[in-house]
Order: sequence, then C-alpha cells, then structure tokens
Amino acid sequence: MSIQAYYISLNAASAGKTTATAETSLPPHQAAAWAAIVRKLSADKTLPATSQAVIDFARTLQALPQPRYEEMLIVIGEQFAELYLITGTTENHSSPSHSATAPLPTGVAMLAEQDAIIQYFRSALGWLPNGAHAATHVEAFRRAHALAAEHGLTGVALNRLFQRALWLYEKVRLDTDFFHNVAAVDEVLLEVAGKIFGGLKQRAALLAGSNDELPRVAATLQRAGIGRLYFAPPAGEKPPPGDAGQVISLKTEATHWPLIDLLLLFDHAEPHLFTRAYLQKIMQARQQAPLLLADLTAAAARDGLEKIYNLFYFRRRDLEGMVEQNAKARQQIDAEVMSWIRAEVQQFCQWLASEDRFHFGSMVGRSRQMQQVFELIARIAQTDITVLIEGESGTGKELVARAIQQSSRRAQRALIAVNCGALPENLLESELFGHVRGAFTGAVSHKPGLFEEVDGGTIFLDEIGEMSPALQVKLLRFLQDGEIKRVGSNAVLKVDVRVIAATNQHLQTLVHEGKFRSDLYYRLNVIGMQLPALRERPEDIEILTQHFLRKFTSRMRKSATLLPAALGQLRQYAWPGNVRELENVLERAVALTSNGAIDVVDLPTPLRKPAVSTNGAARLPLKEIERQYILETVSACNDNYDEAARVLGIGRTTLWRKLKNYLDQNGDFE
Repeated sequence: MSIQAYYISLNAASAGKTTATAETSLPPHQAAAWAAIVRKLSADKTLPATSQAVIDFARTLQALPQPRYEEMLIVIGEQFAELYLITGTTENHSSPSHSATAPLPTGVAMLAEQDAIIQYFRSALGWLPNGAHAATHVEAFRRAHALAAEHGLTGVALNRLFQRALWLYEKVRLDTDFFHNVAAVDEVLLEVAGKIFGGLKQRAALLAGSNDELPRVAATLQRAGIGRLYFAPPAGEKPPPGDAGQVISLKTEATHWPLIDLLLLFDHAEPHLFTRAYLQKIMQARQQAPLLLADLTAAAARDGLEKIYNLFYFRRRDLEGMVEQNAKARQQIDAEVMSWIRAEVQQFCQWLASEDRFHFGSMVGRSRQMQQVFELIARIAQTDITVLIEGESGTGKELVARAIQQSSRRAQRALIAVNCGALPENLLESELFGHVRGAFTGAVSHKPGLFEEVDGGTIFLDEIGEMSPALQVKLLRFLQDGEIKRVGSNAVLKVDVRVIAATNQHLQTLVHEGKFRSDLYYRLNVIGMQLPALRERPEDIEILTQHFLRKFTSRMRKSATLLPAALGQLRQYAWPGNVRELENVLERAVALTSNGAIDVVDLPTPLRKPAVSTNGAARLPLKEIERQYILETVSACNDNYDEAARVLGIGRTTLWRKLKNYLDQNGDFE
C-alpha cells in the first residue's frame, strides 16, 4: 500500500509559494485541478460537505487508468485543504504503481508514506501543517470523512486510520491540555476573564479606543459567548463593522454607564479612563463588584491601580508573559502528542503488514455496519459512559465489551463478565454485591461481590433483561450514586466500576410491557449499540471464514481449505446463531476433514440442504427457519442441551428459553 498527502494553504499570503520538485503519483495537471477547486470553494465560502465539485473531482481520480486510487479523502478547512490518496490497498503494494518526478503546482506540498500518515493524525486533531491549532479543522476533517464514506471513497485503510484517529483524539483530550490553545493575547485575556467570572454569558465588556487588534479581540469575546459588547471609539472613528455591539459615549458620568465587567483599553482611549479617581468612581457604581481592566496599550504601568479593591488590573506586558509561558508548555504537550502519533503510525504499519487487516480487537468485519460499530467504540472507549449493547445471540456482544475495555483508560484493570440469566436471583445478588456472615443460610463468612473485586475496572452484565426487579433497583442505585450494599449489611460501599450491559432482547419493549424499569433502561442506554446479525452483513462471511480457518487449523495442527461449493452454502445460509454458529461450524469442519479440503459434505446437515427458494411465496419466515434448525440440532444431539447449545453457538439459557417458547406456542416442541 502507498499513501500520499497533498495540502495547500488557503491563506492568500502563502498561496503563492512554490513547492520543490517531488516524486508524486498524482499527475501534475490533476494536482493543479484540485488546487483550483479548493481555492474556488474557499473564495466562495462553499460548504465542502455539500459540494458536488469535490465528489466529481474524486470520481475523476478514480477513473484514471494509472495509478489506481482505491481510497481517497478530501478535507477543506478554513486555512488548509488536504488530499489523501491510497493505492494498493487490496494488493498490499509497497510503492505506487505509477510515479513521476515533476514540479507540483504553485502552493501545493506533498508528503508520502509515514509522513503522510502523520499528517493524517495531525489533521484529525486540528494540528495544521504550519503548526497552528484550529478546532474548526477537526470539524472539517470529520465532515470530509463522513462524505467520503457516504460516497464509497474510503476503504479498509482509511477506515482503520479514522477509527484510531477518533481514539487518539479522546486520549489527547482527556490526558493533555492540547485543545486548550492559548497562544495570543486575546486568548489569554479570555482565560483570565473565565477564572474571574466563570462564564461570560451574563457579562458585559467595553472596548475603548481603537487599533488593529480590537476587531480580533471583539471577535474572540463573541465566540466565547459574551453577554453584551460595547464600544467607545475615538472621535471620528467607527466601531468594527457589523452588529457586533453598541456604541456608548464616555463623556457621561460612569454612574450612567451600563454595568461593565471587562474594561479593555486600546490606543487613543479617553485619557481619564486610566486615572485612579475615575476607576474608583466606576467601582463605586458597581458596588465594588469585580472588574477586569486590561491596558492593551504600550504605555507604562499606571500607578496605584493594583490597590483598588476587586479591580483585576493587567498590562499588555503581563498578558504577553502568560503567552510565553503557555508557549513553553505547548511545546512539551506537542512533543508528547507527537510521540503518540508516531506510535500510532508504527502500529498502523504493523497492522497493514499482518493478516488481521479486517480486525478490531477480537472482532472481524469489513461491512459498513461493522465499521460504524468500530468507530463508535473508538469514540467512547476512553470515557466512563455506560453502554448498552443489543443484538441477537452470537453477534459478539461480549467481544464488543472487551474491545471497549481494552481501548479504555481501565485497560490495565480487570473486566468481569456475568451472565444475569444463568443464576437464580438470590445467588446473583450475592455474586454481584457480596454478603456478610449470617446474611442467609450457608453464609458462614464475609464475601466481597464482583463490584468490589473489579473496583477500578469494568463489569459486563450479559442478558441484563433477565435481571429481577429487585436487583434492578440495586443496580440503579449503583449507577446513580456509585454505591453498593452487601446482602445483610447496611454499610454503604463506594466503588468505581464501569458498567457495560448487553441483551438479546429488545429492552424498550420490555419497558413498555412493565418487565424492565424505565429509569434503569435510560441509565444503561447512555450509549446504545445495535450489533447487526450475520445475515445482515453477508460480505463479512468470507473474511470471517478465513479467520476461523486460520484459528482452528493452527490449533489442531492441520491444514484445511474451503472449497467454493462449501463457501457458497455458507453464504446462502440464514445463520440464526450468527458468528458463534459460523465459528462452531468451521471448527467442526476442520476437525472432521480428512483430506484438507472442506466440501459441502463436511458441513452440518442444515447447511447441506438446498438454499431456500427466493420466490417470496415459497419462502418460510425467518423464525420458522430458526425453529426448524434448532429442533433438528437438538434431535441430532440426542436431546443433549449442552451439546446442542454449543453446536448452535448460543447459550444454554437462551436455548432453553427458545424451546420453552416453542412449547408454550404449540403445546409441543414439534
């Protein structure tokens, strides 16, 4: 695989710079066309996410005979535009299929291979090629990726990079002050005002005087949500254009002014505003409420102002000193984040060279449904948000829980999985919350529960829909307050545990039926994940098959390949047991094959039957197909429910519940 990144500054001051000759797979005239498109969009203020010109250009690149661009991403921010091109994704080429050494168009720069991947991660963090940081670029980057995915421009490589970029963004946000970008006087001023007043929504600022800096300061205050903005320009001058604020006269007494919380003095401001006597009048009119005074002129310090009660006085030199301090801290943060980016690049290259290119944790999938699941995991893993995973049996709910835990800040702590449907209510309560000696017959000693044992880690509550109403109340209390009580004790214990719950039932339906508490449902469903059934993502069957074949041939120390006819049967089957059933079918096939070639005869009986007719009138309902398959499997296992559950790829409790439903509906299993 080869990846190249092209970028262009949309700043008129740097747009005319010429880039040196470089080896590029993008024909120079195509690079020039891209540069022209992004400059036009920038000049027209066209929203890139709705621009057909971007998609049309991407289609033009895809249509080129050489090189074959298999994936691409076009990001157009406020200051820079970027173009990422990937070739050889499927063939795993190590170099471009076509390259030429030619001067790039004016203003266009190029990065290749690892440098291009580094720029991709920087772009995802809003870290621009010129070293600046822009939160708006993060938004542009994510919009661009959503647009590319919608139009089929992304593939396995860009999807993987995007998932890791989302994860890295959360790590940087939680572990550093990278996004707390205070690199200019107006930003430092905003930070100081926030520390004095908290929020600025209910505050007012007066900008007196005028210079080139004033419009930027006014814009910064507006972005921060300042409540009211007033201007006092010198005689004969106008305030910044637009409806930014109201003009007031400083010739009136301070007692007649609006209530001002921030007084910012620029060049040519009225001289009396700098005097101690006048500022004391302002403070008296404010009843000594805090006032931030910022002298943004180049004048020397005003004597005696520091002694006025509740007047927070800052000179330009003070604010510039804070900028210098922040710049030093920023260098350290940038160096740390850059080390994380380089580690991500190394991991990506290792992943690219492995056979696990469709893996995310222990999950496998290339379908859009699974890519969306992987992206969501990357977004939420490093938070402590409660997650509810819904999906049919065998879709991989526990694998999702483990992927979340392994990518989280709790990765070094334990994850304990509990099947809520496998234990009676009293045993489950003791298992989860523990008990004290004498709490019930047989409780001969104190026993900590799983919530205590996994303190600092994660607990996975499978089959949460089977939990009794009484236990639902105790779980709700923990989710609300982080507190538990052992059975038989009134002592309250505080524990720090992340909860991930899962169910193969539709919990919202159970809520409507009164079988599950609505308040607990909404506490669990902070982030809801719906896992697709295997029949809904047939494009994943082949790569799952190859994954399981590698797994079981290695474990059993034998070689085996799947013949096309057998693969065709796997693709046509409905898979009521989902991925777990497919795994068990392939384990059985590898174990039974004698010549290393798995054919249709090596598959279980239900899979050897001809595919169900595609004629709508003759097609059986999915539930009936599932019923027939389950009953046939149970019969083939001589009513051994443990063995039947293993073959079906579902839990024994799930199997028993389905059989009970068949009995209740028909009066007999048959």
